[in-house]
Amino acid sequence: MNSDKPTVTSKDVAKLAGVSQSTVSRVFIPGSSVSEKTKQKVYSAAKTLHYRPNAFARSLTTNESKLIGLVFPDADYPIHMKTLQLISSELQNNGYSAVLIPWQVDNLNSHSISNIFQYRVDGVIAASATFNKSLYKECEEFNIPIVQYARVVEGTKSSYVISDNYEAGQQAAQLLHKNNIKKAVYLTGNIPTFTNNERRNGFCSEFYALTKQQVHIIEATYDYIGSLEAIRLLLKEEHRPEAIFCATDNLAMAVMDIARFEYDLQIPQDIQVIGFDNIPQTEWLSYQLTTFRQDFLRLARESVKIIVEQINNKNDSVVKMMVPVKLIERRTTKSS
Repeated sequence: MNSDKPTVTSKDVAKLAGVSQSTVSRVFIPGSSVSEKTKQKVYSAAKTLHYRPNAFARSLTTNESKLIGLVFPDADYPIHMKTLQLISSELQNNGYSAVLIPWQVDNLNSHSISNIFQYRVDGVIAASATFNKSLYKECEEFNIPIVQYARVVEGTKSSYVISDNYEAGQQAAQLLHKNNIKKAVYLTGNIPTFTNNERRNGFCSEFYALTKQQVHIIEATYDYIGSLEAIRLLLKEEHRPEAIFCATDNLAMAVMDIARFEYDLQIPQDIQVIGFDNIPQTEWLSYQLTTFRQDFLRLARESVKIIVEQINNKNDSVVKMMVPVKLIERRTTKSS
């Protein structure tokens, strides 16, 4: 038995609501000028007929899909999932929907996107400093606005909203100086990024200005397991550091675990540790990590604000915005 029902169209809704078909179309386009009374008549008719507007067909008419592509690295890292939720919510508040665009690693071990244009997005928000520049070139070629979120790919001509990493580095140095630290290490991953370099430079320059001591830079990986051997070698040194400022919380927690369980060191008595990101695990009783909290809600709001402005007003000016971070002092540094 064939139970297929005929497709309900905007023409059917218009007939039931007693309005024109074009009025029905305008009602389902956010921001269109339609009276509230007319909207309610159309919504009521649509509900009665179980009508659902065809977003794809509408995009062909308006030349807008109302979709923003989100290009993110591994969502397994806690802050990335939270970020996706925040940006998606902000986009909905502005009449847009989010589509997560997959990324891949090419033969040169660079992260890339395969043909961004096929997704028919009005704009892109990207949050990885490890993408190669082809993503940005492709967006520029197809006139698709793109905003970099919390990360910056150097050499690109696109807007970005990032945390004030240089200031974070300075604050870390000031905290360690207050705690009478003379020998410090900056532990980072092996992939250079603009934001990480800013954090490192702020830390190194401020620490030297305060103590006249150079910071030792150690490169590991950003992965917890992959960083363990470099951390073992660092803590095995006869003159090990008094404090370690880590590029991420993952690295900081790896330092804490090796220090406590393999070298029987007390934190913060024997060694002080600072992380960055304030992921949920930093509050666990086994860590209680001093770290920096990024204002992800503001980062999301500002990124969406910029991308919507560039789409609606065809504004291609480059916006460079930095958002302050907050130092969260816990038990891995000595309280003053």
